[in-house]
Amino acid sequence: MKEKLEFKSVLENKELVSEVTYNCICNTFAETESKLFKVAEINPEYMDGVKLFEHYDINNKLGVNCLICECKRGETINYAALLVPTGYRYNMSSTVRKHTNSRMVSVAPLDYVLEKTKMEYGSINPIGLPVDWKIYIDPKILGSETIICGSGLQKSKISFPSKLLLKLKNIEILEDLAKE
Repeated sequence: MKEKLEFKSVLENKELVSEVTYNCICNTFAETESKLFKVAEINPEYMDGVKLFEHYDINNKLGVNCLICECKRGETINYAALLVPTGYRYNMSSTVRKHTNSRMVSVAPLDYVLEKTKMEYGSINPIGLPVDWKIYIDPKILGSETIICGSGLQKSKISFPSKLLLKLKNIEILEDLAKE
């Protein structure tokens, strides 16, 4: 028998999300919107998107993966978060590179990402990222009313209405970001 996730209020369970994620929820969203953020404890063994949805019997169309990339052109380096639905790959080499006018786009160094985001590996999410980082979102994500992503901590996942992503600073919808 598959386990079920029990989602509860982030506002009443702040110990289950990273401090930056919690602060962003409280400071970015109206009170009524903040109440829509839910958190569920998970076994960290299943924090990977595909494993999570199989183990907890959740529709994988609700899942969102977040990857931090490094965009380089000459001596200039910029960082960006890429959000794609679970099960899709990131289209960095063409879509992101062209859109950011970068010579090279690659996965950002893990140590740097963990230090700057103050989130744990495997649970990075767009809520609470450094304000100077762009956040690119594939429009397929907005096709799901509710989404599930990392909480900033490996021990949990958050769920919230996808439309709330559009309230984050530096968010931009980017066509063809996700590829199968």
